[in-house]
Amino acid sequence: MEVKNISLKLKQSIQKNQAETLDLSPVEIAGFLDICRLSLCDYIYHANEQVGPNSEAYIPSIELEKIDSIFRELTDNFFPMAHSNESLRRLQIVDKDECLRVMEGLLHLTRMSNDAHVLSKSLSESIDRLTHPFFN
Repeated sequence: MEVKNISLKLKQSIQKNQAETLDLSPVEIAGFLDICRLSLCDYIYHANEQVGPNSEAYIPSIELEKIDSIFRELTDNFFPMAHSNESLRRLQIVDKDECLRVMEGLLHLTRMSNDAHVLSKSLSESIDRLTHPFFN
C-alpha cells in the first residue's frame, strides 16, 4: 500500500469520530488504537519494500510483531478493561498494589474509628456512672 493511501485511510478513520480526544470512551480509544496499529503496520510494510532487507532502516518481521502485539494488547485488553464508559479525561492509570495498600489503610482506619467510638461511648457511660451514681 502506498503512503498516500495509508494516510488517506488513517485520515478518514480519524475524521469519522468528531469527539474531542479527551472525551473519547475506552471503546472508542480501543478502536482508534486499532486503526493506528493497522496504519503503522501498513507503513512499515511499505517502508520495508522501499528500503529493502539489507538497509539499516529495514524493520524485521519479529520487530513488527512486537509493535503489533503492543497495540493489540492496548486495543484488546487495556482500554476495554477500564471497566468504565468514562471519557479518557476521567480515566487514570494507577498502581494496583499501591491502590490496594491505600484501601487497606482506609479499612484499618475505619475499624480504628469504630473501636474509638465504642471506647468513647463506654468511657462516657463510666464517667456518667461515676459522677451520677444515684441515677443509674
